[in-house]
Formats: sequence, structure tokens, C-alpha cells
Amino acid sequence: MDASTEDSRHSDTRIALIERLDRDGHVLQSLPVYRWPVTIGRAFEADVVLDDPHLASLHATLDEVNGELRLSLGQTLNGAMVGTRHLAAGQTTALDGAQPWRVGVTRLRVRRASDALAPELPLAHHLAFMSSVSPSATWRVVLMWAVAAVLCILAELWLDSEPGASVKTYFSATLGLMAAMGVWSLLWALGSKLFQGRLDFAGHARLALRYGVIWSAVMVAMPLAGFMTGWSVLSHAADAVGAGVMCLWLWSHLVLVLPGHRRGLQVGVASLYLCGLGLNVWFNEEKTGQVFAELYAPTLMPPAWHLASRQPTAALIQDAHAMRASVDKQVREAEDDEAAEPADEE
Repeated sequence: MDASTEDSRHSDTRIALIERLDRDGHVLQSLPVYRWPVTIGRAFEADVVLDDPHLASLHATLDEVNGELRLSLGQTLNGAMVGTRHLAAGQTTALDGAQPWRVGVTRLRVRRASDALAPELPLAHHLAFMSSVSPSATWRVVLMWAVAAVLCILAELWLDSEPGASVKTYFSATLGLMAAMGVWSLLWALGSKLFQGRLDFAGHARLALRYGVIWSAVMVAMPLAGFMTGWSVLSHAADAVGAGVMCLWLWSHLVLVLPGHRRGLQVGVASLYLCGLGLNVWFNEEKTGQVFAELYAPTLMPPAWHLASRQPTAALIQDAHAMRASVDKQVREAEDDEAAEPADEE
């Protein structure tokens, strides 16, 4: 084999790939690299020609120097973004092969033959997750959750309504809530159409109905369990648990719209829930001096449903005496505040 044949064979060997990414980090196109340096731009003479009106004719140059990738910008108006850092015309920076970077509105990433290949991800976990928020949700499953949602709504209305309430009250309330659920699902489906290119109404409807049923069950079951067992903390904590279900509900919709940002959305929604819970506890402490806003368990059901052991009347009187000191303190503080108000106005 002569030298020219050897050089031709080596020139046909790919040494890197320049990957064009979508907004979720998925690879849309892989462009082979056979030699360094590589020019990027809109001009025909560029090695990598991109159809992006925000790029200069020869926008940037990629090169490998002593095993290190370097990005150098040419005469460009818009520059480039590497992480959170903006590069202007004429600047040069080192690149991490796994780090995406942007020129114009195009996201790129370089993968060299010498770079370690990421391990294969297990498919079972992905399929298990997508089965819970899958866009292929059948209308039979949606109908099942719709029936469960109607039953939960009727049960909640029965607990909250006065005896002898008309059928019209139940029908109008149920119809209104189901219509609101449909509008909610349609708005999220429009989000899926915008970001994923598909109107996934069935998937969002199943999520809305499922978490609506779970939220209703929590808000009914926890106060009821508090009454039956005598553990008032179950009733007090119902709002906090219900808020957690609603945050999980929101996260599931967001993941269906933006599946490539699952971990970031998880952290964001969890942080939102924890901050809201902390502020709620703080406000309750300032206002009532206790963690929960609920001063007592307000749920009253038929006495036969009460499973906890009965307490004698003397125990109630003893508890009332124990509360007297704290109540007197609150009364004195309120009187002091009222007495201080005229002085402040003067």
C-alpha cells in the first residue's frame, strides 16, 4: 500500500461527531468530523453548514490542541453561549466534550472518538415511567378514572351538603367540576402540542382524573380517619398532604410536556412545595402559635363511626383547665395591643 492510499484511508476515518440538539437535549443530526480544525457557519466553504440566520458566514472554528477542544469565534455579531458564559467575536474558550453550547439558535455538542461513551440506560425504568404518564393512554382507562372521579365528587358533596339536598345540586356541581377538569386537560394538551408536536389530551385527562381522585380521597379520608381514631393530627395535616398531591399532579403534567427535563422539574416542584410549606408553618406560628392553621378537628360524623375509646367528662374539664393559662396569655397580649394602638396614633 502506497503513502497516498494510506492517507486517503485515514482521511475517511471519523475522529469526532458534531451533534445538533433539540431543546430537550435529543440528537437531531450528527455531522462527522474527519480532521481538525473545523469551521462552522452559513457559507458554502464552511465545513459544517448550518441553516441558521443568526450565524455569520464563518461563525466559529473548532480545533483540538494537545487533546483539548477549543472554540474560536470569527467575525460574528451574536457570538456564542458556552454554559452561562457569552463569547464575543474573536474570543476563544476550551470545551468539555459532553457540554452543549449554542451558536445563533442552534445547540451543538462535540463527541470525539476518544471520549468515553455513556453507559446504556435500562429501558425498563423508562417504560415503567412512560406507562404512568403515557400519551398512548386509552380512552377506556380515561373513562375508568372519570367514573372514579364522579364517585369521589358525589361522596364529597354528600359529606359537605345539608341533609335533603336536591339531586340538581349534585348534578350541577359534578358537571361543573368535570367540565373544569376537561378545560384543565385541554390547556395542558395545548402545551404538549406546542413543545412535543402532539395534542395529547388523553394522557393529560388521565393524569387530571387520577390525581383529582387521589386529592379528593386524601381530603376526605384524613379528616374522617382523624374523627374515627381521635387523632386530630390527621385532620390538621390533610391540607399539607393535599398540597403535596397537587404538586405531584403539576409535576406529572410538566413531565408529559417536557420529558427531557424530568429531574430539573422534580427539583423545582419539590422546592416550591417545601418553600410553601415552610411559609405556611411560619404564618401559622405568627398568627395562632401552632404549626397547623386548624385549631381543632372540625369533621363530625355519626357517633357510631367513632372508634376511639370514650373519655369521661372530667377529662374534658381537665383539658380545659390546662388550656386556661395559654388562653389568658393570648387575651392579655390582645388587650396590650389594643391599648397600644391609641398611643401609636397620637
